[in-house]
Amino acid sequence: MLKTEQNKPLISIIIPVFNREKLLPETLDSIIAQSFIDWECILVDDSSTDGSYVVMKQYEEKDSRFRIFKRPVNLKKGANSCRNYGFLQTSGNYIKWFDSDDIMLSNHLEMAVTYLIDNHLDFVVTDTINFNNETRVIEGKPYNFDRDKAEISAMNFALNRIGWITNDFLGTRKIVEKISFNEKIITDGDEYNFFVRLLNQSCKGKFLNVVVTYRRIHNDTLTNQNNSKSLKFIYKILNIKYLTAKDLVVFDNKELVKWFLSGYMQYAFEIALLKQKVPYKKEAFKLIYLNFSCRKGLTFIIALFLAKYFNNGYNVMKYARS
Repeated sequence: MLKTEQNKPLISIIIPVFNREKLLPETLDSIIAQSFIDWECILVDDSSTDGSYVVMKQYEEKDSRFRIFKRPVNLKKGANSCRNYGFLQTSGNYIKWFDSDDIMLSNHLEMAVTYLIDNHLDFVVTDTINFNNETRVIEGKPYNFDRDKAEISAMNFALNRIGWITNDFLGTRKIVEKISFNEKIITDGDEYNFFVRLLNQSCKGKFLNVVVTYRRIHNDTLTNQNNSKSLKFIYKILNIKYLTAKDLVVFDNKELVKWFLSGYMQYAFEIALLKQKVPYKKEAFKLIYLNFSCRKGLTFIIALFLAKYFNNGYNVMKYARS
């Protein structure tokens, strides 16, 4: 059995929880059933209004490997705040985030940590399959690509050539402690932002092509709530594009910063055409100026003006993004 020094748990699992009273027990039971037993599970309640905290307390009382916390009131509400706060409570050498409504197969932790250590990796990405909460029928995978041939890189992840959900990832403390979840992103896209940034570090990771997670699909699943034509969806994507571009500046990856800025400009233009306020306009101008040129920055502002007041400016925006 793999053990850490000073008898600390080898793997720290972090789970943000909000109103999961009915689903949480199955998730926590699946963790208890792991063949690999050297873990701690940090549960952070995000001000649940149902009985979720009571459920967590029951599990903590029957298994000391569970440790429960409430998100401090001075921290912003949301899964990302809970993940960041939860990480501060961990002591394991390896970090695993998990969702409060999904299920670990019994070999999940053992397969991941053994593969990571045996191959001298910084992280490993396992595989997940979706299942319908009502029918329990398998509904395919969140991501479908050739995992044997795919190259793990920040650009490939950003362009969705590869991908994974948080449940799939197990990484060393060394690489994850340098990156925190962006708490300004409060819906799906938070994991995407996090892993694009993580992959800009110098680190070695591989895919382990084994399904070890069942991902529950139900009415509250965030990906079921998307409508690509809605204004809310457009705002959400714009937010992700801008914040990720801003977050990437510290890594000096100008190519990727420009790609995200170009995407931001596209969605900003769509919002301007709808006569709505464009977020981050002034801040984005500065980033465009620094990463494209002053002319492109001014062209972006002009295109937004033409879109809002004249329903025009398509070619102007096309030039700004080029």
